[in-house]
Amino acid sequence: MLDLRKLEIFVAAARRESISQAATDLHMAQPAVSIAIARLEADLGVSLFERSGRRVRLTAEGRRLQEDAEALLDHAGAVQDAARRLNRLEKGELHLGCPAMLATYYLPRLLGDFLAQYPGLQASVTQAGTADVERLLLDDQLEAGVITVQQDSADIGLELRRLLRERVVVLVGRKHPWAARRYLNITALAGAPMVLYERGYFIRERFDSLCGEHGVAPDIRMQTNFLPLIIDMVRRGVGAGIGLQMMADAEPELVGIPLRPTIELELALAKRRGRRIAIANQAFMDWLAAS
Repeated sequence: MLDLRKLEIFVAAARRESISQAATDLHMAQPAVSIAIARLEADLGVSLFERSGRRVRLTAEGRRLQEDAEALLDHAGAVQDAARRLNRLEKGELHLGCPAMLATYYLPRLLGDFLAQYPGLQASVTQAGTADVERLLLDDQLEAGVITVQQDSADIGLELRRLLRERVVVLVGRKHPWAARRYLNITALAGAPMVLYERGYFIRERFDSLCGEHGVAPDIRMQTNFLPLIIDMVRRGVGAGIGLQMMADAEPELVGIPLRPTIELELALAKRRGRRIAIANQAFMDWLAAS
């Protein structure tokens, strides 16, 4: 394998046509430069210089090698510079998996503050439910993502940066008969028209579980994973929805009514425990922990 340092010494001597001047440029002893060039010639099996007194002239093979060596050293320098910029967070990509509700109502502030601090970074956010994000993390298809914290989250090998605990509410339009209610018992939803996330989303699973525990069967008018569609259907009165309190707080045409019994979700940014991840992803997790 070629030694880049030997190539650097060779190029310096080739440009100067002098071993001594190359040694001065490189802040090396002249014998060390001569030894490095001799070893490079031995490694390649060709003579690179014709020596005449204090001057050296490139052989035909030397001229060809100089061109290739300069290109290789330029490329190596660019690689080193790119690595330094990545390490200093001057470039790179932050890639997260996040459920639509948090990506819409919670993540923009966090990402905005972080990216303002590191303007050279880019961000890519994949929309997925927290259960899917957890599976992608454990399958090594995703390095960092928002999951719902459960009792076994740490046991299955995930390292967490806790974000928030949020209450689940029933969402209705402001003209809905329930809009003035201070809370809503789960039994009130028996036969009620509803617009819900599709099955497979953690918030839907918790809601279905609560309904099952109390023998409640809502009239599910629509199921979708498109958050804007849910919002619009609830606003139009097609049915009530289920969401986090932050959703009701952010949507002026919706009202959030606390459920009884209460459902609360704790959410965290997670990665595989002990797994080295991209510098930008790790920096975001560390930034969250520090702030």
